[in-house]
Amino acid sequence: MQIEGSRVLITGASRGIGRDLARGFARAGADVALVARGAEALEGLAAEIGGRAYPTDLTDRDAVRGLLARVEADGPVDILVNNAGDECIGRFTEMDADTLEFIVRLNALATAELTRQVLPGMIDRGRGHVVNISSFAGIVVPPLLATYAATKAFVSHHSVNLQFELKDTPVGVTRVEIGEVDETGLMDKGRTSPELAGMFDRMYRLRASRLIRCEEITAATLDAVRDDKWSVRLPRRLSPASYLADAPRRLAWVFGRGLVEPARPRR
Repeated sequence: MQIEGSRVLITGASRGIGRDLARGFARAGADVALVARGAEALEGLAAEIGGRAYPTDLTDRDAVRGLLARVEADGPVDILVNNAGDECIGRFTEMDADTLEFIVRLNALATAELTRQVLPGMIDRGRGHVVNISSFAGIVVPPLLATYAATKAFVSHHSVNLQFELKDTPVGVTRVEIGEVDETGLMDKGRTSPELAGMFDRMYRLRASRLIRCEEITAATLDAVRDDKWSVRLPRRLSPASYLADAPRRLAWVFGRGLVEPARPRR
């Protein structure tokens, strides 16, 4: 899909991966719509890249349900990047109800709801792409991240199902599975846990993984949108785990081939 001239909506755009993605899409010639809770940082980034800021709390049900209408009042969304997410480190037995609801709403429900809103318009217009930022945590089950890992498993699994539903349409879906990312709030939070930090350090010593940078994610994501790739996996040395998880998912495609009608425009 051509990025230049497209309108891109990016959630979690005020820092880290989202901020770098916003800058990357802007450099590629896209009109970028930015979503995050922090209005000041978001508006500063919008001024920097020539985008538009739509401050929104993605855990607020009513705000999420009205978000696409707000954004598309300024023009249709061609590319949706579901990047917003957070984690809570610790034993599940010590998590309170508000934190549990916050993580699930932000990481899983907001991603699915925005995708639900945007797809009919993309199908009607005959073009579009959805990018879901997931994590290898949804596959490898790291310690003390039960709920975060479960929400990322949801994002990955949901993405693959959507690829199947949309494979006969001009709308693409890319799932981006990543490991620990340098210079992000999630990494800083993860390093406050000796157990989690120790696991990452052990993986690095054994060369089972490595620290990745936001710039790598942005470059790979833009290439995936341009080439309509289904998956981005970084670092690549963790890819075998993702391929193994995908095997039974893809097998269902074989059994379901020809049984599911393609999604069609409403008009």
